[in-house]
Order: sequence, then C-alpha cells, then structure tokens
Amino acid sequence: MRQARQAALEREQGYRARSLALHGWICAKCAREFDANNLHLLTVHHKDGNHHNNPPDGSNWENLCVDCHEGEHTRELLADYIAGKD
Repeated sequence: MRQARQAALEREQGYRARSLALHGWICAKCAREFDANNLHLLTVHHKDGNHHNNPPDGSNWENLCVDCHEGEHTRELLADYIAGKD
C-alpha cells in the first residue's frame, strides 16, 4: 500500500510540475494568479477525469485553483445524478 501511495505521489508531482510549466501559474477558470507563497492552492484538473492520462503536451490538463477545481467536480457529480448515472 505504501508503495502505491508513493508511486501516485511521484506521478502527481511529475505531471503537476509539467502542467505548471506549460500552462503557467494561473487558474484556467477564474484567472487568479499565483506566486510561490500560494502555489499549493493551484491544482491540476484532468479534463477527461483519467489521472493516468498524462500526455506530454498537457492537452488533458488545466490548472485550476482549489475553489474552481471543487466546483468542476461538483458540477460533474450533479450532471451524473441528473442523468441517472451511477
């Protein structure tokens, strides 16, 4: 279990660093800008929902602040509920 967590953390840090370098330190939804002091509040959202889909060109990522990222997933859950998906 510990090895799986470590592998997931390393994978996340790898694509996060690449996404930040490609897309900049700004939220793609609300345009909030980040600096070294608050960069931990900028997350990487996988557009297709697959955390294993990490193309080197960053086409499956968008940098979102924690508030916009939470909103994105909340909207997805609501849409699934309305559509009757499990």
